[in-house]
Amino acid sequence: MTADAQRVLRAVVEYDGTAFAGSQVQPNARTVQGELEKALNRLIGKRTDVRLAGRTDAGVHATGQVAAFSCPRDLPRDVGLPELQRRLNAALPRDLAVRGLRAARAGFDPRREARRRVYRYRIRTNAAKNPLERHRTLEIDETLDVAAMQAAAERMVGERDFAALGADPRGRTVRTIVDLHVRRRGDLVEVRVTANAFLRRMVRSIVALLIEAGRGRLDPSSVDAILAKGSRALHGRAAPPHGLTLERVIYDQPRN
Repeated sequence: MTADAQRVLRAVVEYDGTAFAGSQVQPNARTVQGELEKALNRLIGKRTDVRLAGRTDAGVHATGQVAAFSCPRDLPRDVGLPELQRRLNAALPRDLAVRGLRAARAGFDPRREARRRVYRYRIRTNAAKNPLERHRTLEIDETLDVAAMQAAAERMVGERDFAALGADPRGRTVRTIVDLHVRRRGDLVEVRVTANAFLRRMVRSIVALLIEAGRGRLDPSSVDAILAKGSRALHGRAAPPHGLTLERVIYDQPRN
């Protein structure tokens, strides 16, 4: 089928990452991309490749992942985008859903064209428990000093070499954190971070560092030296994946 006979669609995808081995297709593993492609292949009747805006690790959730795929222009008349979204959600497993579906221009690349990604990490402190939230919140038996966590967070904002907090297969470890904020709501502490892109395990490594600051085990002023040193902070330890959610992927506004 020629490119002219195809249309590109852009989807906002939400998933509970608990039972997924990650977002990207892997051999003999259940993944978000794999489940999306399986459902689309069944609906469209041909192999359909899905491209995602970002990679999430096993156990990480999303409310605003962005996916792009092509489908034939000559679908039956009754299959408009709302109907296609409805049929796609009916074909997807219960822990994965398409929240929005719209047309995109030819050649749209959800990963390369993304300008910022927004992640949130949730921590429930003081041994407080919430069984309904246990799969998406880290529960700890401690009190955290949010002021110390925020002081450490502020030292990571800006363009930095984050080799101490993540990995990149190409060795390009400079990223720009636009905003990194810590706030408390009762026993719940939330870390929200926005950046142009992230290294692998970077957000969870940031959270692990902030937790150490909140516990009083790490002076916030030492963050500069940790980043400058470049070797993996905390011996490579990262916060558990289940507290992390990809909330949003931000793109430039289309030109008229």
